[in-house]
Amino acid sequence: MKSDLLLFDQVKNDDMAAYEVIFKKYFKELYRFAFSYVRDGQIAEEMAQEVFLYIWEKRMQIEIQTTLKTYLYSAVKNKCLNYIKLELSRQQSMSDISKVMLSISGENMDEGESEQLKKYIQNAIDSLPKKCRQIFILSRNAGMTYEEIAKELGLSKKTVENQMGIALKKLRESLEKVYKMYKEIMY
Repeated sequence: MKSDLLLFDQVKNDDMAAYEVIFKKYFKELYRFAFSYVRDGQIAEEMAQEVFLYIWEKRMQIEIQTTLKTYLYSAVKNKCLNYIKLELSRQQSMSDISKVMLSISGENMDEGESEQLKKYIQNAIDSLPKKCRQIFILSRNAGMTYEEIAKELGLSKKTVENQMGIALKKLRESLEKVYKMYKEIMY
């Protein structure tokens, strides 16, 4: 444990070899720890890598009050929990948009209202940046998974997830007024 803190002191002095020793010593177990939270190998790897990147970039500001191992595990845990919160938020956004879209079939709307809402939604989708729009359409209209979209477009799954997050945020913002108007119909 003491040797870890000495290694980290060397990292603070820009010693890349000491950083690599820490990386090799802890990466695999931090990956497994992250995987226990996110249940996705690629995401778990990214979580562990992001912690190590943060360690290197912020090495001068980091003050470790416990052991290095405890610090690393806490950092990975926090990364994973933030990721999970973000995913839940994205899923809720999609749920909200889905409810609006489902209401289009509209047992509670007349044909004119339904057509107007369809136009609002289509305009919001059309106004998305090209890559976001393409990914959103493949996901929602073609029913493809993020992995299938990533493979189809030659992107990483994380990029697809990020682009869907951007798409959902922009759609939510675009449809906020319409959503408020029709919220009463849905509930």
